[in-house]
Amino acid sequence: MSTTTAVKHISSPDAEAIITSYINNHPQGVLTTLDKTGAPQSSVVNLFELDNYHRAFMTKKTTRKYKNLQNNKDVSFLTYDPFSRTEVEIEGVVYGVIDKSQEEEIIQIIADDARKGRRHISPYVRDTDDYALFIIYPRKIHMVTYWAHDKGIEAYHESIEFSLQIKS
Repeated sequence: MSTTTAVKHISSPDAEAIITSYINNHPQGVLTTLDKTGAPQSSVVNLFELDNYHRAFMTKKTTRKYKNLQNNKDVSFLTYDPFSRTEVEIEGVVYGVIDKSQEEEIIQIIADDARKGRRHISPYVRDTDDYALFIIYPRKIHMVTYWAHDKGIEAYHESIEFSLQIKS
């Protein structure tokens, strides 16, 4: 399986840099998956940067998110900063990492981040061999920042849309 992502639309010339910087500084958030009936289920995950668009995460194979991803690859990831009143949502699909060399590269990225104290892996995942690595391939990344002024609340939006091609 190969997956390619091409930028289809950027809301402003600075959108890519603004959104990428925000996600890199706010890697923890809520991942929503869908169960067999299509009902959403959410859990907190840490994302690890692979490149400007793709992010990886780990989970134990006994979690409901793992089980959900076996049936439906659609996900949404949301991170929020209450101080800046900014949120970013990544809508996309995930695929499990099955290539051993790619898995080793991602494990090295995770280890480097942990050594730098930037992100952590849950001890529930770290202390077991029964985990899976997934990569999020985005369809759309949307950022919104809210601010108050004398006439009410306004919102500033940035977005990136992608042409996602998946070849089996």
